Amino acid sequence: LRVHVHDHSGGIVTPEINIHENPDAFKRVMACIVFGRRDCIGFDLTITINPKMTSFEGIAVNENVYNLLKVIFCNQGLVGRGTVCYLARRDGEEFIIKDHWVKGDKSVVLNEVEMLKALKDIPGVPQYVEHCLVEVEPGKVDDTQMYRQKIYNSTQGVYRTHVRLVLKPRARPLHEFRTRKELVKALRDIV
Repeated sequence: LRVHVHDHSGGIVTPEINIHENPDAFKRVMACIVFGRRDCIGFDLTITINPKMTSFEGIAVNENVYNLLKVIFCNQGLVGRGTVCYLARRDGEEFIIKDHWVKGDKSVVLNEVEMLKALKDIPGVPQYVEHCLVEVEPGKVDDTQMYRQKIYNSTQGVYRTHVRLVLKPRARPLHEFRTRKELVKALRDIV
């Protein structure tokens, strides 16, 4: 048995465990997977899932909980930013939530937030609402460095910090028009 851990900084493989010679280690790994909390196998506890585990229900950003309506974008790579963008609703208003991993520590991860604040009145740029550095427990920011017991040369300096950004959407996809007039206006603008 080998355990493969993949995060947004890369992958690490544990030394081989012979399950016949060391059945206790095998039992511990399996018990963690089967009976452990969801975060033992990589789930984000700040996202609530319905009891049947078929869909997401809500996502926390600071003190606010947003109801998730759908996934707009999901990065498919093992190594990268792990970006997922959701369409969400809070108090009857729609928002875009960008949940992603940014390379670096607290001093550099908020560059995008600062840029969005500076560009707040420019047409077509999504309006910044709020952000948070996702915490796995109070005061402990989620970053890939905390999951690694040893920093290897290949992963040194490439850890990522978990950031959640809330924006007001600026547009909807063309296929989601609400009236014929809205569709004709969009086609006119394209032409």
